[in-house]
Amino acid sequence: MPGTLRPRWIDTPDGVREVAEAVRRAGRMALDTEADSLHSYFHKTCLIQVTAAGRHFLVDPLALDRNDLAPLVEVVADPGIPTLMHGADYDVRVLDRDLGARIRGLEDTQIMAQLLGEPRTGLAALLEKELGVRLDKRHQRADWGRRPLPAGMLAYAAADTAHLEALNGRLRRRLERLGRWAWAEEEFRRLEAVRYERPEPDPLAFERIKGVRRLRGPARDRAHALWAWRDREARRLDVPPFKILGNRQLPALAEEPPRDLDGLAGVEGLGPRFVRRWGSAVLSVLEQPEPAPARVRGGGPRRIELSTEQARRLKALAAARDEAASGLGIEPGLLCPRAVLEALAACPDTDPGTCGLSGWRLAVLGERFRAILGGVLDSRS
Repeated sequence: MPGTLRPRWIDTPDGVREVAEAVRRAGRMALDTEADSLHSYFHKTCLIQVTAAGRHFLVDPLALDRNDLAPLVEVVADPGIPTLMHGADYDVRVLDRDLGARIRGLEDTQIMAQLLGEPRTGLAALLEKELGVRLDKRHQRADWGRRPLPAGMLAYAAADTAHLEALNGRLRRRLERLGRWAWAEEEFRRLEAVRYERPEPDPLAFERIKGVRRLRGPARDRAHALWAWRDREARRLDVPPFKILGNRQLPALAEEPPRDLDGLAGVEGLGPRFVRRWGSAVLSVLEQPEPAPARVRGGGPRRIELSTEQARRLKALAAARDEAASGLGIEPGLLCPRAVLEALAACPDTDPGTCGLSGWRLAVLGERFRAILGGVLDSRS
């Protein structure tokens, strides 16, 4: 049980070298990270959990620099040492961003569960089902940047890697019996190639706040001005923007701006403390906002425009995909995402392998899709 774990805290270069050596001796490792995305503007990796041969380590990257962490980065990059993770997409990105780490030998138990058709693929659900282990999830939204971390948070963090090897073994055996282990390996290699990409600035990001998109004219200008002011303050103080001004209050202020500080204090969810700190600045922002960026007609991700024949082909491809996924007991979107179906429907070639389908997906769907792309709409022929 998580409460019985006694993880070792690592905050020195010698300690990191000891962790790396323990991993090399064990020949495999379980790995996880914790970040402070709910508690800071500039998100960072605050903890790295490692389990190797039953020993649990919590590495503190806040007390170490990148050179100090190099032995750990080297060991995760060794393809001969499997790195067991769960839902690793985010971890792969932040380890690349913060440490320049390149994980090799990755095995992701969430991907394994998806390929098995498990209806619940979260770590807690899988551990309870497969191993009878119940995780305490009270600290899911905790601030991992605080120091020192209390004992409960240390045990919680260690539990995320403590049982991964046993879970990995059970899921792998099931995949091998179904002949799907090669599918999992293909997905692991795909995930290993993921890199952190800095988000492109989006001038219309303020419209993602609930209630803003319906605003027009001066109200929309005020919403954008408040959003920009809030973002500047959050950046200056290194806190999440919602801790400056809530997403519920922002559109309310934009739609019905208060005339004075008393009116501002009366807005639900604000109050005297907010007014003392930011009241004058907010009133100033609301009084003379700059025009908000114009909406772009047809903005957002561009979808492939399909002809009538291509739309008919897409419907047939989707039906064939859904039938195959049902037979395999996995999610249709995992077998072939909608975007790939659309690209196939618009492809001038009759070979799905040249139009975006590859690997195990091509092996499963290739014959069905070739028949459809060749003009035979009965996907079962």
